[in-house]
Amino acid sequence: MKIFSTLFTFLMAGVAFGQPVNWKKLRQLQPDKILLDPTNPPTQALLLGSFHFAYPNLDGHKTDSSKMMDVLSPQRQREIRQLADVIASFKPTRIYIESLSPRYIDSLYNAYLRGEHKLRRNEIDQLGFRLAKELGHTKVYTVDASNFISENYNKYAFIDSMRKSAEPVNAERDGLMDKRYKLMYDASDSIELQNTMLESFLLMAEPATLRRMHGHYLASGFNTKNNSGPDGLAMWWYSRNLRIFNNILKTNPGPTDRIVVIFGNGHMPILRHCFEASPEFEVVELKDLTLKMQTAGKIK
Repeated sequence: MKIFSTLFTFLMAGVAFGQPVNWKKLRQLQPDKILLDPTNPPTQALLLGSFHFAYPNLDGHKTDSSKMMDVLSPQRQREIRQLADVIASFKPTRIYIESLSPRYIDSLYNAYLRGEHKLRRNEIDQLGFRLAKELGHTKVYTVDASNFISENYNKYAFIDSMRKSAEPVNAERDGLMDKRYKLMYDASDSIELQNTMLESFLLMAEPATLRRMHGHYLASGFNTKNNSGPDGLAMWWYSRNLRIFNNILKTNPGPTDRIVVIFGNGHMPILRHCFEASPEFEVVELKDLTLKMQTAGKIK
């Protein structure tokens, strides 16, 4: 009985003397209070994850021809115009695209400025070139990157041995996850046919979409009995996206810049993490721009 009495007294003391959480104090101690300089504000960045308009089918998922939309049709061109108007309301000063060929892109874009290039079916032309010209930009920025494995495959023998030693912990589970993701990708292709272009881009930007898109990299081929899965993903997919972010930094965007980054949506979970973590950037949401235009009656 004495033991219970002592325990009760101890618990009551905790209730009596426990300090309430000072939420106001915690808000005042946020790291950005130190990291951000009001006289040198972060660069605003609009991250646009896209599907590939021309359907090159170079990724793991292949879109069936019956589900490929024609972005050059009059209806889709009107929808792209609406999407472009929302992006333009951000008043971008620079546009970054998924390309490894700066000289080629410079040549095409200059030809477009002269009226000598017709916009092709890809998102680089339909969004990047279109917006850059309308906004008076003299260039678009090519910031795609290779990865450590691709560049060093023949140089380091451990890369090949790592691939050969990759033994999954549960191959059956990995196969089931692949099938589930195949269902999701097929459903996404069908949904894109039903959505307007703006709706598709808003859906791709949803946090839940981005989380689960990235989840496929962690659900199939990642879980290995040694570290081959994690190491391979780091030196391939993470390496590429971190290099892309580094390429953007190399262009020295400043406090007065408002940048748009147009890449395949599979890149966006890692790129978004980089932009959100860096005190040099403030991420702007496509959803917020859309709602603002809708409230102003500029979207029907």
